[in-house]
Amino acid sequence: MTSLKQKVIGFIRQLSVSSVPEDRSAENFIQNYLKGKEIHRNEPDILHGRSPPELPRRSIGNLYHSVLCAMTGPDGGLTTVNKQEKHLSASDPDINFIDDQTDNVGVQDINSNVAPLSAKEQKKLIPLQKSESAPVYQEELKSGAVPEIKDEIAGVFHWKHPHNRAFGASTTLYELNPLTKINAGEPIADCFAIVARKNSAILVLADGVNWGHKACIAARAAVHGCVDYLNKSIFSLAVEEEFTTTDIFLSLLRSFNSAHNLILQEEGMLTTLTAVVVLPLANSSKYIACCCNVGDSLAYVYSSRYGVREITQGSHDVHSMRDMRDALGALGPVDGQNPELTNLTLAMTEVEPGDLVFVTSDGVSDNLDPVIGKFAGLPTVEAYQRHRLTLLRTEDLIRNGVSGKGPSVTCAKDLVTSLLDFVTRLTAAKRHILEDVDLYVNNEGKDLSRSEQRVRRREINGKLGLVPGKLDHATVVAYSVGELDIPS
Repeated sequence: MTSLKQKVIGFIRQLSVSSVPEDRSAENFIQNYLKGKEIHRNEPDILHGRSPPELPRRSIGNLYHSVLCAMTGPDGGLTTVNKQEKHLSASDPDINFIDDQTDNVGVQDINSNVAPLSAKEQKKLIPLQKSESAPVYQEELKSGAVPEIKDEIAGVFHWKHPHNRAFGASTTLYELNPLTKINAGEPIADCFAIVARKNSAILVLADGVNWGHKACIAARAAVHGCVDYLNKSIFSLAVEEEFTTTDIFLSLLRSFNSAHNLILQEEGMLTTLTAVVVLPLANSSKYIACCCNVGDSLAYVYSSRYGVREITQGSHDVHSMRDMRDALGALGPVDGQNPELTNLTLAMTEVEPGDLVFVTSDGVSDNLDPVIGKFAGLPTVEAYQRHRLTLLRTEDLIRNGVSGKGPSVTCAKDLVTSLLDFVTRLTAAKRHILEDVDLYVNNEGKDLSRSEQRVRRREINGKLGLVPGKLDHATVVAYSVGELDIPS
């Protein structure tokens, strides 16, 4: 009988043809970068800070209020929690942990180029108002394709309206137990939501820390609380005054207050949270992407002209190697009541029609890292080089597809599908090794005890380190910038 060790060694020898996508272009962009041949592209700046006055104030153009498409997941996403949430406003005493950073931000001008907040601006978002209802598509309702929903959830009536230009998906990269037929790490502890209007979008993603039901609840509660606040504050029918990016950042910070409080209310544990609001700029054909994040769920922009840039870059030090097991920050009861906001960061960058804005959990971003992905022929690289090569790897996938032969990604749905396909293929070797029945039963076919299973797993740890990828939950949510038509 073939031993477990022999099976693993044999499988590793077959990796290049059976499991890992051919890295046909890796040498090209890796070597060009390391040899200094990468063409410098004068991409739009990414500005970041800890409070709204640290960022430039830009006027927002006219906004449409009706929701054209909305999507959340996995398995119902934010709709599965808090259907009768308590009202949260900026005056609630429970949300002081973030308001301490924003209530007095206008007292002193942090940046000489940024004017302090006026009293009018600081109060503009209070109180919350109901957002405009999502439109009811009469033809679909008549045909029975879309059931009429009378209750609003997080500012939206219809959450099952995906669009090629506004899309998200989640999957698990963990192995399937050959006996129970259940994936390790169940349930998926990620949650996403996207709400798109004619000329704007809200993208939110949370990654529950560790495994289990309470991590899953934390992610779903965070997304629910955040999206609910953003829908009702930015798109309130009662708000007729002009918005600036300063108002948007205040709304983002307070949406994180709402998210944290809802986690506590739902008795969830810890989660990362990243939210991006894409809005048109006044008197311009361009848009602005405003982002708030805590933890290691990252946001990006892809432009056919400039490639991929990371909006959340200011939330982590790209010049130092970090422990990828450390989320860097989290909402939820880190110390029993309060969150960990060490890397809470605001960021903004200009985007153009046709650009793709997307957010990923670390199950995707870590697997795009050249070291985790074990790029062929990769020499020892510095931390900042790893970061740049990760962006180049992502750009290459978007331009050339997983096969390297195209077609290139042109819409949000294709981007989500392509990235999840890549990380699923990359991690196939690890899953194959861990799904060997010999890890779960003895030679007589009897189930091994948990302690016996752990012993056998330790025997293959060294072999697992030889194959690429990291097992995790993987989620991507994406939006194609520009005016959106009625869902197709």
